[in-house]
Amino acid sequence: MTIGSIDYASSYFKYKTPTPIRGEPTNKALKTLQKELQANASSVETDLGGGNHGYLGLVLTDAEYATIPNTQPFIPPTYLPPLVIPANSTPIQALELKEQYNEQKRLYLECKNVEKALLRHIQEAIEDKYINSLVDEYTNLLTQDVPTIMQYLFYNYGKVRSEEVTSKEAEVMSMTWQPSDPIVLLTRPIENLQKLAQQAGIPYTDQQLLEKGLSIIRSTRDFEYALTEWEKKPVADRTWATFKTHFHEAQLNLKKIRGPTMQQAGFHHANLVVNQIKDEITSHLQTRDSEFLAMLQTIPSLVSTDSSSSEEEHSYHQRQQANAASDQTQVQILKLLKDLTAELKSVKSSLQQQPKFGRKTPDNKTSPRKVTDKYCWTHGGCNHDGTACNFRAQGHKEKATFTNRMGGSNAYCT
Repeated sequence: MTIGSIDYASSYFKYKTPTPIRGEPTNKALKTLQKELQANASSVETDLGGGNHGYLGLVLTDAEYATIPNTQPFIPPTYLPPLVIPANSTPIQALELKEQYNEQKRLYLECKNVEKALLRHIQEAIEDKYINSLVDEYTNLLTQDVPTIMQYLFYNYGKVRSEEVTSKEAEVMSMTWQPSDPIVLLTRPIENLQKLAQQAGIPYTDQQLLEKGLSIIRSTRDFEYALTEWEKKPVADRTWATFKTHFHEAQLNLKKIRGPTMQQAGFHHANLVVNQIKDEITSHLQTRDSEFLAMLQTIPSLVSTDSSSSEEEHSYHQRQQANAASDQTQVQILKLLKDLTAELKSVKSSLQQQPKFGRKTPDNKTSPRKVTDKYCWTHGGCNHDGTACNFRAQGHKEKATFTNRMGGSNAYCT
């Protein structure tokens, strides 16, 4: 197989077909396209740019690529003029020059063909009228490089409005993060929100970012000690970087105590509280019982007696009344314990009925799916809607629909 005959999209790319952008491109749609381009370019290996990120340098600007650790400047190979072998070259030297030339030509053609495949990805994703000014009239292909084209698209169609930031903030702050989830599922959405706000020209301060993260942490009611230790830190040390480290360590410590999943943490906590209440009630009622009996002993007579009543009969009446009071106390204890047991069963049942967490279906999922007439935020087009989903991904939105997916999966939606 020659270099020119390789189909890089089908052979190497992670996203073999682009996510279609219907109508005028939006910031969100363009960011999805950008991610697909970066993944696809990185899928083809090369020694250029340090050799660790494939052809990612074809998608990023030089400044963006330079921010990646362990990279070198990405310099695409240039077109080679015809090979000229000096007349005084020996056969071995001539052979070496030919091999070097062929390798340089192979590398050049590979780079150009990968770039063309990336440009086709863009052209297939976006309707023609939004990129006509970038298309060559003779070849009907995009002629600029990928970074230039993406900058053009973001500048003309990808501006972020303030209401988009407000909507995204509400989505982030309403997400459900469990202590058993990786900490990145908490921090990444907040960081993406910050990037969106920066694009809108209304970036958040460091303190605002921290408060959003702390608010989500507090809502779990599982990190009281870690929150206390956080407040003890000097103000200068309370940065976003230390926030991630601090609560990641706190999460690891919590897992050591409760186990890796921590799914039954609420049940164990409820069980502990119920047992404590039982002990306190039992102790309280026993104390009251003793005090009541002592009080009875101080009363000369609880019933009318005549001179003929014996001390034994008087004592008998006292014991009867004391036993009645004790029986009444035992009935109260049994009733309270019965109520507590029912409450504990209710807590356990509630925890067991919580929906299981699943994974969001990738947008490019291609395995056969028979029924796709309903939309689920986690699974895309499928046989159930968001309210009936039993395996929900983090951030699942029950009200998402085909027309308003709310950032959900795009699988099986076309």
